[in-house]
Amino acid sequence: MKKIKILLLLLTVSVAGFYSCTDNDPVENEIVTSKSISLRVTLNEIKKANNINGKNDFATQDQAFCFNFVFPINLSYNNGTVVTVSSYEGLIAVLASETSTFYFEGIQFPFQVQQEGAITTIDDEAEFFALILECNFQTVNNFVFDFTCYDIVYPISIVNANNQTVVINTQAELIQQISTPTGTSTYQLNIVFPISLVQNGVTIVVNDLYEFFEINNDCPSSSCICTADYNPVCVQTTTGTVMYSNACFAICDGFTQADFVSCDPIITTNFGNGLGTCFTMNYPVQVQHQGALVTVNTNAELLQYYFPSWSSIPALVYPVTVNFNTPTGSISMVFANQTAFDSAIISNCN
Repeated sequence: MKKIKILLLLLTVSVAGFYSCTDNDPVENEIVTSKSISLRVTLNEIKKANNINGKNDFATQDQAFCFNFVFPINLSYNNGTVVTVSSYEGLIAVLASETSTFYFEGIQFPFQVQQEGAITTIDDEAEFFALILECNFQTVNNFVFDFTCYDIVYPISIVNANNQTVVINTQAELIQQISTPTGTSTYQLNIVFPISLVQNGVTIVVNDLYEFFEINNDCPSSSCICTADYNPVCVQTTTGTVMYSNACFAICDGFTQADFVSCDPIITTNFGNGLGTCFTMNYPVQVQHQGALVTVNTNAELLQYYFPSWSSIPALVYPVTVNFNTPTGSISMVFANQTAFDSAIISNCN
């Protein structure tokens, strides 16, 4: 498990304090906060580090933080109430009172943090996300890479990097959205709630980000800090072959490299060989990639977004029209989803 820097000394002392804005306080009414996924990530780590709600079973005290807020900071609850938190002790106090119906979801930008003796200003959500990535906090991206705790019921909607709401139909599409090659910008998964999860045969409705974190905190692999990269490994169990998104999650679940087996036929692909020979695409088509929609006009362009280890087909935006070459001529087919396209490739290209 990676070592994370020890929590720095508090920047402020004295008594913890916070207060709510009211109509009688026109100055405080000018405070504008923004919803922040990164804030929820950070507060979750603080709660685990301080055994709030018994969560330190999943993280030890010396792995909690690599930065400290410069107080005061302004936070907002999910009902719009804004409070000013004037010290670390005050933050712990208000976090201890959070519930599933009354929790923090916003922060006022800019704010400052202290990290390795330096003061840094965080101007927006992108900078906040970059900060927590440095600290190896468990983000929403990390959570959805753990395939063993629950299954997401698809389709779901997300808000992509261009602030557009898009529909995700499969796990492969979701992983492709948040898997970022080296040297490119990183997209923070922004799920549109509510969504449904299936855990131990039971369907659970998750209404918001707070509930999503609570469920993931109780997953066994939440004690591990695994990167959000897709390099699947498989293990053989008494109930069949189980695929993990990478070796870290498998090891967190108690397996070793000696337990790893081939993932075939779980991962099967023939889109790359079939494109241009067995079938042709009617261009242009759109592909979901790194939180954005990309328009593609040629086979060569489309193959740039084909990642066989992630999905048997690029993350196309459906419907798409495909022409299959048969002994009697070309047949045009329209596909509404990846499952139908996969089935047609298997039927016509083998």
